Amino acid sequence: MSDKELLADRHLIFKDVGIPAVEQRGFSKSPFSSAWYGQYDRSIKGYLYDLCRLTNGNQLEWISVIIVSGDRWIKIFLNIFQLDPAPDSISQLQGYDGLMYKLPPNSLGEMRLRNDDYKGPPLFYMLFLPEHKVARYFTKYGYRRSLNKLSKLMAKDMDNIDSFVKRWHELYTPALVDWKAT
Repeated sequence: MSDKELLADRHLIFKDVGIPAVEQRGFSKSPFSSAWYGQYDRSIKGYLYDLCRLTNGNQLEWISVIIVSGDRWIKIFLNIFQLDPAPDSISQLQGYDGLMYKLPPNSLGEMRLRNDDYKGPPLFYMLFLPEHKVARYFTKYGYRRSLNKLSKLMAKDMDNIDSFVKRWHELYTPALVDWKAT
């Protein structure tokens, strides 16, 4: 398959399977003015998504998704921030610039799903556990089978996003962010 087809198929999987699953868990398009939501970015030749939800009154859970041409991955990152003061709703953050959430020191707690959250030696999970990528294929049938496996894994992981949030809390502490300072 060409890079263009591979990019389109991975994008379609996330758009059709991943987004509805996380929306059912309370995530929605990021309210920040600098957020991406499915636009094609010519500089990286790919698609970017930013999805957020507000929990416990003041914890902002942020999922960033990067799907670029030239590789086989759907890269999904999770980060959580403690907002001060606590917003009344996520819509109160509308129009603020979200760039400060993507830059250090706030970005230091970013965890890549199915990559940064495993326990134990990396050899075992790198060889045996599933990843958010199109596996190697040699035929059109193999390609379709690989896409189907990726789609099922995406549905499973996005339905169970709260388990990744729980694991994030085991590894990191939310950065305290004054969202009105932007």
